[in-house]
Amino acid sequence: MYALWESTVVCEMKAVITVIFADPRIDCVIVDAVVAGLAENPAAPADVLLRRWPETAAYGLRRRETLPMAVQEAMAAHPLREVRSVLAHHRDVDPGIRARLLDDADWGIRHAALGRPGQRPLADPDRTRMMSELCEPPADDRRPTPEELFEDLAMADPENILFAARHPDHRVRRIAALRTWWRDEMRVLLTDPDPEVAAVAAESIAEHERIMRPADLPDQHCHAFWRTLHRPLSRELAEQVLTSGDREAILSMSRNPSLPPDLVNLLAGHTDPEIRVHAAYREGLTGSQIAQLVADAEAEVRAAIGAHAGLAAEHVARLAADPDDGVRAAVATHAHLNAAERAMLDGPITDVALAARSAHPVLRRRAAGRPDLPLDLVAALAHDPVDGVRLELARHHPHAPAELLLRCYLENPRQSDLPSRPGFPLTGLARFADHADPRIRRLVALDPQADPSVLIALTEDPDAGVRQTMARCPHLPADRIIALLNHPELARHAAANPAIDVVAVLAQLPPPEAPAP
Repeated sequence: MYALWESTVVCEMKAVITVIFADPRIDCVIVDAVVAGLAENPAAPADVLLRRWPETAAYGLRRRETLPMAVQEAMAAHPLREVRSVLAHHRDVDPGIRARLLDDADWGIRHAALGRPGQRPLADPDRTRMMSELCEPPADDRRPTPEELFEDLAMADPENILFAARHPDHRVRRIAALRTWWRDEMRVLLTDPDPEVAAVAAESIAEHERIMRPADLPDQHCHAFWRTLHRPLSRELAEQVLTSGDREAILSMSRNPSLPPDLVNLLAGHTDPEIRVHAAYREGLTGSQIAQLVADAEAEVRAAIGAHAGLAAEHVARLAADPDDGVRAAVATHAHLNAAERAMLDGPITDVALAARSAHPVLRRRAAGRPDLPLDLVAALAHDPVDGVRLELARHHPHAPAELLLRCYLENPRQSDLPSRPGFPLTGLARFADHADPRIRRLVALDPQADPSVLIALTEDPDAGVRQTMARCPHLPADRIIALLNHPELARHAAANPAIDVVAVLAQLPPPEAPAP
């Protein structure tokens, strides 16, 4: 009986598709959208799409989480650079195929194949060869310099620089030596057998330890501007920043350990309370500076200093009697810390169980972020009174309770990835169909028991994100999915729906237009 029903539904779907794509009003924009959506759909034959509509298919393939090896092989050998470029940038690209793209005739493809954050690393022989080739001077003005290319490698995966420091080619080690200051493991380059490499390494350390002066600070905010403010600062430069009125620069500099104590006094007494909060989080504050911040007029500053490890007994007593609830809560947790907990406040978590049971929310939050947290402590922190602790647990622990995942999603608008976490509850989400927040209405698409009429109604929701999510919902009735293939906004999303009859849609798509001569 089910087979008969399924056959009937498929026949009806094909009939509807035939009517839709026979409609002369359908333009190439919608066809392109359908092709792009099919390319996103893991059920669609990527080889067919690449053969008939390569550029449009590539646009959709870049949105797939994974790419089968056969698809990657076809993309790597494709004559269109747009297709190869999508593959080079894709998170799932196989390291062996990425190594082949390093030899692509198009320099842009080769540059992309150097790597992106999240891609799997190349095999060591491929990395060795690639790094030596990058040391060759540019053949034209479009290619970055070797130093710029190694900067890209470092951004893709910092471990590339450690690999470069052990490279057999002295040219590679010389470029790596520019970052000798970065990690202790890089200091092996100080005794490199090549004198030039050792000299560059020594210069790198000396430059990193050089005291920054006013002439070293760029005129405008940029990466170099912020890096300079985190380096050892001369008194002249620190005073220049403090008196500049540049609030962002002062905030950036406020945690710099090289500031002399009298300039820290200026931070602690600054007119901007956020800067005073930053001052309260500094390590190594003097007794007088702590006392000044304890007496601050702003509750947020007093709460910040209330968690400082250097509070004396009289400071704890004063803050414990503070009229502000937040200040009293901050110092109450601090007052109950033992020596081991105080040490973990400013250092690594050495005892995860002690941190999870601590009265201090910072320690509990850091413990909640550990995926190896024991299950009994998971159960305890799932009901923590502090939202930040619960959220860390939901984001990082593989066994976070289902009700916690849902609660954290409802309470934290920016945590859009929580519904994809293992254990997120799916049934019963249809109750949010009328919720005022469109981000929460989108949850209805996850509910396998949602009423079809509710799903259909949400494809006409006032919010575009809700409409698009519902068009992709596999529980949406088949005839509605097909109808959306003719919708200018939702065609791509409907074509990506895993429940669509891919073969029927492909059979009815008009052939691609021949390129102009």
